[in-house]
Amino acid sequence: MANSLDSTSTTPHPNADGTTNNTIIETMLDLEEIDRDLYRSKKLWVPMGARGVFGGNVVGQALVAATNTVSSEFSVHSLHSYFLLPGDHTTPILYHVERVRDGKSYCTRTVTAKQRGKNIFVCTASYQVPRPGAPSHQYPMPNVPHHSTLPSQEELIHAMIENPKIPENLKDFLRLRLDEPVALEFKDTKRHTFKELMTPEVRTDQSFWIRCKGQLGDALALHQCVVAYGSDHNLLNTVPLAHGSSWFSRRSGPSPKITMMASLDHSMWFHCPFRADEWLLYVCETPRSGCDRGLTFGRIYKEDGTLAISVAQEGVVRLQPKTPAPAATVEAPKL
Repeated sequence: MANSLDSTSTTPHPNADGTTNNTIIETMLDLEEIDRDLYRSKKLWVPMGARGVFGGNVVGQALVAATNTVSSEFSVHSLHSYFLLPGDHTTPILYHVERVRDGKSYCTRTVTAKQRGKNIFVCTASYQVPRPGAPSHQYPMPNVPHHSTLPSQEELIHAMIENPKIPENLKDFLRLRLDEPVALEFKDTKRHTFKELMTPEVRTDQSFWIRCKGQLGDALALHQCVVAYGSDHNLLNTVPLAHGSSWFSRRSGPSPKITMMASLDHSMWFHCPFRADEWLLYVCETPRSGCDRGLTFGRIYKEDGTLAISVAQEGVVRLQPKTPAPAATVEAPKL
């Protein structure tokens, strides 16, 4: 039996009036099957200021397509992908799945995403029949404030809009941010003053709590696709922090201006079952940047401290400094 996200309870059936109770994230991941191993996107999202479709949108949908062709006894353990061209939200993306290998313990799928006859994305995912109980080890989860003690991203934005010290043009930008169809909730583990947002401290790491909005079904495959979607959020933003810049400070202040950011590749390793509708801690680090590229690593922990997912990403990060400066050397984060 195929591990189909469409044939299980992970995608609710329409109500009598034609509506559904799907969460935002399920809508973003939903695909139309148009032939064997061939799927078409239904919903694509372009974040504010982005050159094309949100990368996580494409990664998540590609994993949905691949998973729909795999037996239910298998679970994805890794994926490796490349972004080739920006996605156009006005044209559906076609996902073609190649069944590379079907073994007893592992199977492999390659997904090619196309628009207007051109490859825009390619991804290879490997699946395993899980073997719980095998010896294991992990990096410990950092000691950070609990999510229950932290304000949400929406609460912070509302507070900034109501702050009389915030320039009106910045408030207009923040109002637009609130209107975006963001499928996830975020809580930064650091509390930032307005001054700190305008001139971020130079650091090579950041962490935040993350979960999807709404309640999901119990199928692990859906939760894996949701985290694949969410893992592209904010990870590459760690690179500008190493230069004292951020999406917020680039609009004013002395920090280097971000002129372009785009994902080049994205890899994930799934270590154990988890729920994407429960709070997860996303720890992001960047060991190196240069040549207009930045390298980042991420670790996603369950609330009980279990390391559930590891992530790696390289992307285009073009910074325009106020004055030429030598390469920055920063202290490595403590694990």
